[in-house]
Amino acid sequence: MKRIYLIRHAKAEKNELKSDFERELNDAGKEDLKKLFLRLQNYKIKPDMIFASPAKRTAKTAKKLAKFYNFDRAKITYIDLLYTANAEQIYHLIKDISEVFKEIFIIGHNPVLKELGELLSTLCLDSFPTSSALCLEFDINDFTKLKTHSGKLIFFEHIRALKSEKAEENIQG
Repeated sequence: MKRIYLIRHAKAEKNELKSDFERELNDAGKEDLKKLFLRLQNYKIKPDMIFASPAKRTAKTAKKLAKFYNFDRAKITYIDLLYTANAEQIYHLIKDISEVFKEIFIIGHNPVLKELGELLSTLCLDSFPTSSALCLEFDINDFTKLKTHSGKLIFFEHIRALKSEKAEENIQG
């Protein structure tokens, strides 16, 4: 079995003086990641490898995830293609990943993560907001055997749902 976790970077600053690539995480994004981490504690997740877009906001999200999972931050692999690629290109990139890895994180951007989630599974996703994570499981032993629309949904932790649950707790509590 193989698992692929598609994770969208946390919310970034809106700064017209910086290029899109250089935008930093904002405070709301950092708070959203904390909510996501609380929810991810409910699952047995042990990433073997973290692949991330080198854009600043994505790299920072990857480093925070690595710290959360005690993953050596020096082993995060930054792939330029994850900043510019389409879903089909990332699909082929995944098929080239070593068979030694069982659970991989792909930390990237929208709309490609939404499209990739749909390409890898039978899901039809309305959205893929910042600080959200989609986990798909595949009945394969080698990523070269990966087939489109074959992923089984394990979870989709959608940050908007996490925020509304927190708001509901505040109202009731």
